[in-house]
Amino acid sequence: MSIEKSPTHQENTFLGLTVLLVDNIEGIPSTITNMISTMGFDKILHASNGAHALNILFQKEINLIITAPQLAKDESMQLLKQSRISPKTSKIPFVMIAEIINQKQVIEAIKYGVAEYIVKPFSEKQFVNHLNKALFEKNNNATKKLTSLTQKNTQKAEEKDNQQPLQILVVDDVSDNIKIISEILRKDYKVKAATSGEKALQICEIDPQPDLILLDIMMPVMDGMEVCRRLKSNPKTQHITVIFLSALDQTKYIVQGLDLGAVDYITKPIDPPLVQARVRTHCKIIESNKLMRNQIDIMQENARLKEAFELIKQKGYHTGSSSVSKRI
Repeated sequence: MSIEKSPTHQENTFLGLTVLLVDNIEGIPSTITNMISTMGFDKILHASNGAHALNILFQKEINLIITAPQLAKDESMQLLKQSRISPKTSKIPFVMIAEIINQKQVIEAIKYGVAEYIVKPFSEKQFVNHLNKALFEKNNNATKKLTSLTQKNTQKAEEKDNQQPLQILVVDDVSDNIKIISEILRKDYKVKAATSGEKALQICEIDPQPDLILLDIMMPVMDGMEVCRRLKSNPKTQHITVIFLSALDQTKYIVQGLDLGAVDYITKPIDPPLVQARVRTHCKIIESNKLMRNQIDIMQENARLKEAFELIKQKGYHTGSSSVSKRI
């Protein structure tokens, strides 16, 4: 199956490229498919498993391989290994997406030449950055690559030193509720507020995006259920953690909200220690995921640094050998 590029993307770095997405989900397109389809690729080819993917790789000209986390256990890794064997496929950038961080798999994937190892959840912006690195960093010469990656590592270290508190968005049509929750959380987090679902969605589209949303279920015009549904169906916002604010008698809505992708709920009236505890627990998870993703990025960049350094050494050695030969 192929999906033509989105007409809304006239100019971008993926124009003219073909991506092979290996994903065994049938029927409704996955979030990853939706993300890719808006990025401007000329074609998206779909494979349902590793064998199907290999068949396509040998028949078509593919610029990028992406494997989704829904594949059978180890199928992504096996495809990576097999794709590195043939000269026709060994240089195609390979991006592996995972649901959870598996350190052993990360190390093995880097060993076999994965271009990017991405762990969910991630924003569309982060995804684009990963794909740009996978596709175009290999095209830099070794010296430029070494300089660029060294600068990136330095920048990441500086960013870590200047790490900002997590951003929380409180969404409630009652201003007094927002004021109470903001006072509870303001000391430890950067708090924003919205009194309507529409305003909340607008805030979530703008950088820096909230890391976590405390979302009231019962609001006029657009209720919390609809806000959550839109957040989780939008590739730009589906990664944001959602906790519902609800009354005790709204159990059926809470269940529906959790099915939509919310991770937790807090009942009203607001109990400050409970709010602090619930938010702290999920913020620790968010920070842990960020840290682990950064560690994976550093591992991948270190592998690229090593590769670039080896290329420089080989160039220097061959240049030196050639000079010696000429003198003899």
